[in-house]
Amino acid sequence: MSSVEVWLWLLLVMQPYNPKTTKVLEICGGDAAEAARLIRDGGCKFLSERERKQAREIRSRDVNKILGICSENDIRIITLDDEEYPLRLKAIPNPPIVLFARGSLEGLDDEMSIAVVGTRNGCEYSANVCRSICGELAKIGTTIVSGLAVGLDSVAHRACVDAGGRTVGVLACGMLVNYPADSAQLKRDILASGGALVSELLPHSTTYAAYFQHRNRIISGLASGTLIVEASARSGCLLTAEHTIEQGRDLFCIPPHDISDPRFAGVMPLLRDGAIPVFSYIDIVNEYIYGYLHSESWRSVLDGVNNGMRMLDEGEPPKKKKSAEKEQPAEAPEPKRGIDESVFESLDPNEAAVLRLIAENPLNIDEVIERSGMSHMDVAAALTDLEMFGYIRRNMDGIYETAGG
Repeated sequence: MSSVEVWLWLLLVMQPYNPKTTKVLEICGGDAAEAARLIRDGGCKFLSERERKQAREIRSRDVNKILGICSENDIRIITLDDEEYPLRLKAIPNPPIVLFARGSLEGLDDEMSIAVVGTRNGCEYSANVCRSICGELAKIGTTIVSGLAVGLDSVAHRACVDAGGRTVGVLACGMLVNYPADSAQLKRDILASGGALVSELLPHSTTYAAYFQHRNRIISGLASGTLIVEASARSGCLLTAEHTIEQGRDLFCIPPHDISDPRFAGVMPLLRDGAIPVFSYIDIVNEYIYGYLHSESWRSVLDGVNNGMRMLDEGEPPKKKKSAEKEQPAEAPEPKRGIDESVFESLDPNEAAVLRLIAENPLNIDEVIERSGMSHMDVAAALTDLEMFGYIRRNMDGIYETAGG
């Protein structure tokens, strides 16, 4: 058998999400062929009678059937020892031994990746916030991971696709099962925009209630952190939060618009216990930007988010220039009294232009974009730098003003 065939045999014998599979692999040092031999030869005393029976009965014809189905339906098989298997996911307890995928997961470990989950019946406030934050993150190169469920999961995927970003949908069923029923177009759009669909279940496997909590470990496992948009006291999103904490990843929450609203009863304890509140996509970006300064693969993200700390390629002209070398916007307003002109001279042209506008009048990001004529990415980068270096601050209404008031 080839390596892929061995992994598929293990999957058919042990079934998806079986902690015993991880235990056998640990005993065998991660060697799938050795694990298969140990199981087949009866060397694992902790297997159930059902698992022993399957080990006796499953043969290469069963494996070849799965291979044929995947080949005919353009489904790729990514095994635990495959180079494309995401490292973040491999690091979680009991990772899937096989991923069935459409689209590409290549480079996922080198990108900012955030899981976004929420209730199926989210309120308008949650939908708007989810749409805004996911869209902004997508524009700066962040991969959004979610579960393709009806409701806020779908809002997150759609916002990412509409912004031209990459998103990964983790299915709670096999790749050939139409679930959720109205998700076919969204799945096509995800793939067309360079995203991916993944599942650890066999291609024709239908979903079942008990599996959702297991699926959620994959959603959080593919990302650096998880954003909970809305969750009641009994929401399944709380299971994703538990997986996130167990995996040692960051947990973010959207603060509720009303702390007495029962639709947010699950979010409040998470915030109280230390989850990071998110008022803007910048709150998520700032949690990771310093940790990835050493990574060349993050250079494109840093260029879009944090121009002040971008790593320059050899031969690239210096970022900072003297004021005499700058080309200021033709109609830039004069700065409000209290900001010394030397401050503007220390900034790059974009930062200086944005600071002049905010010094004249407090503005939100859309107003800055409109008045400056700059791109969304350039404005977002300038705002991030100015806020980080203490020149401006953002209030609860999303309005930027000079730090001096």
